[in-house]
Amino acid sequence: MPQLKKVLVIAVLENYLVRQEFEDEMERLLAKSGVQGIKSHMVLPPRNEMTEAELKQHIKDSPLDGVLVIRPKAVKKETEEVIVGGAYVPPPGYYSLWPYWETASSFHSTSSYTRENTIVRAEFNLYNAKDEKLLWSGETDTVYSEDFDKLGKDYAKMLVKQLKRDKVIGHQ
Repeated sequence: MPQLKKVLVIAVLENYLVRQEFEDEMERLLAKSGVQGIKSHMVLPPRNEMTEAELKQHIKDSPLDGVLVIRPKAVKKETEEVIVGGAYVPPPGYYSLWPYWETASSFHSTSSYTRENTIVRAEFNLYNAKDEKLLWSGETDTVYSEDFDKLGKDYAKMLVKQLKRDKVIGHQ
């Protein structure tokens, strides 16, 4: 793995607010690991204003080491039961194993409700800026939030943590 010093972060998202929050947070977190993150929303025009060939040439002519592309891959809905209150009820007797075994993990909920979550699967690919070869790839499932600031920051924290764990960044 080549040592990365300057990485262009491209969040391919329809929601500009999430894109901006994510790329801003990536810039901040990458800097803590000794990597200069370049926010695509600050240096590239919108997708429909630059051809693929122009973008490739722009990247090859730049001093970038890598290009990190983030894009949503799938969206699904999940229903979850949320337990609001409850109590552990200990077994009536401890004198025999089997009645204890059956009731040892007895939990009685006092109230609950269901909520529907939107789960977004995102794909992260890091490419060498000069030869366009894939250096690293990952995926994650995250619960979508209307709090765009939190959503962008949470994605960025998770991604930088994984990049460090996989020794893509933060090593000498």
